[in-house]
This record gives sequence, C-alpha cells and structure tokens, in this order.
Amino acid sequence: MGRYYSGDIEGKFWFGVQSSGDVENLVNITPHTYYSWIVCGCNAEIEDETYCRSCFQSQTEHEEAALEEYEDADIECLYMEMQSNGYSLDKDTHYPELLDNMTKLKLRLNENFINEFDNIEQNEKILNAFTGVFDKTCSIIDDMKFENDYEKNKVCELAARYTLGYQIEYCLRTTESCNILCEY
Repeated sequence: MGRYYSGDIEGKFWFGVQSSGDVENLVNITPHTYYSWIVCGCNAEIEDETYCRSCFQSQTEHEEAALEEYEDADIECLYMEMQSNGYSLDKDTHYPELLDNMTKLKLRLNENFINEFDNIEQNEKILNAFTGVFDKTCSIIDDMKFENDYEKNKVCELAARYTLGYQIEYCLRTTESCNILCEY
C-alpha cells in the first residue's frame, strides 16, 4: 500500500509523513487535475470535450454505453476525476525557488543525513528512487534516536521533502523541466 509519483522522476511518498502535494512545499505551483472518460478510460480534456471522441461517434452513444455498463448508477457526467495531480515545473520559473527552499531544509536536517547526499553519484539513478540511490540516506534517519513520535514524524517529513526536492533539482538542472504525476 502506498502512494507513488511518476513521470520524469519516480518514487513513493513516505507513508504517514509526506503529503501527495509535497511538491507545493518546495515551489509555488498549482497542480493539474486529470480526468478520464468513464467506460473507455481515455484521458478526458473536459474543458474542450463532452464525450470521448476517440471511442464514440456521439455523446448519446457514449451515454448509452455508460448506462449499459453502470446499469444501476445515476450517471451525471461522462468523466471522473483521476486519483492524481500533475505538476509541470520548468527551470526558469521554479529552479531558484527550489534551491532556496532546499537550502532552508538543509538547516533543519541532520548533518549526517545531508552529508550523505554529497556522496550520491550525479547520474540518472537519482531520477528513480527505486534504484536504491537513497538507501544510505534513509538508513541514517532509521538509526536516529527521537524523544517522541512527533519529533520523529517531523524529521521524516522534512527528510522525505528534501529527497523529493533533490530528485526535482537534478531533473531541472539536467533537463530544464520536470513533469510529475502524483497519486493521492
């Protein structure tokens, strides 16, 4: 169980301490909400279309298919909100703010944790947290002693945010943009 993010960077949000909208704590950005057409599941651009033109000849045909598939349901519209938000960051707009916020985070985190990031080889493995590139940083947090659960959760929240920011920073620095789809 968990919530994942994908796109130009990949990973899993830290369970219980990291929000799916944590990107918004790193940079000032408004997420894009995605929709899909019911019945076919195609991406729905609801501002421009009233039914899936790729799969149906008319809105009536799409409505009939929806009524057939969902016999007992009261169909109010032909799309549904997907359980994710998208973020499109670009270097010119977001990079300076990201660097500033990463510097502020460094001051609030354990020195050994931050120093371990200096040992991470600067390559594309950073873009995918599942490669194990952040395992040593996480083990430092695991080995820390906390006075209470609140303190532990706060440190973990900041560590998770820093790790996400580290991925975004690398992506922006090397490709000029970073597109992320975040499950919620």
